[in-house]
Amino acid sequence: MSTIVLTSAGHAPGVTTTALGLTLAWPKPAILVDADPHPSQSVLAGYLQGADPYGRGLWAMLAAHRERRPLYAALEAALLELPDAPERRFLPGFANPGMAELFAPVWPEFMTAIKGCASDVVVDAGRVSGRGLPPALLEAADAILVVTGSSLVDLVTLRIHLPGLIDAAPSQRLSLLVIGPGRPYTEGEIARQFEIPIEEPIAWAPRDARIWSHGDPANRRFRAGGYLRSIRKSAASLMARLEQRRVEIGVPR
Repeated sequence: MSTIVLTSAGHAPGVTTTALGLTLAWPKPAILVDADPHPSQSVLAGYLQGADPYGRGLWAMLAAHRERRPLYAALEAALLELPDAPERRFLPGFANPGMAELFAPVWPEFMTAIKGCASDVVVDAGRVSGRGLPPALLEAADAILVVTGSSLVDLVTLRIHLPGLIDAAPSQRLSLLVIGPGRPYTEGEIARQFEIPIEEPIAWAPRDARIWSHGDPANRRFRAGGYLRSIRKSAASLMARLEQRRVEIGVPR
């Protein structure tokens, strides 16, 4: 199964919302993992309307690790079902800012458990910190998407932080995911500037994005609109590329 990591250079719009959207639009069963080291629990508060995780999520993974229980066995019970989305589940993130440091030694075993899932996994890794992303996360990722806007402010911030990711991540797995191309820079201009692949972009639609980020009710306009189409197109394109790579290297589907 595939593991897709989304991150940003610090000034990108909608990493969490985009990760949730890709999970919901993914053509196969999928799990969303909230691994943002700067916890906000925005999926619980927004899309899940204040749901209580009841000890599930990364807290349960940390507890299992401390108790020397296998994480692959604890993972299933740590997941929440996403409403109205068959075969879509969610692993809530860190409960407080200090928990990310406590989780550091858990990453290798956790990623082994994730890679053993029967579902594809989308990881919301939040902003890249000064320490970068956890090495075990980078090593296990089949695709690392750096989310960015298309404004000068977005791209200058990306220019500062991208070299660290390029040094740490396999180049063939790294790409940019642009939210709102043409505001003002186009995909082609961004591709020429940074010289790494660009995924199918996501439309700029803050009002539609609130349906996932804040739990606003979905209406007919959202279901027929360009924002949802762009999410689905991006998910389908990414999955097709991952499947093609698996065929090329001879990995079973």
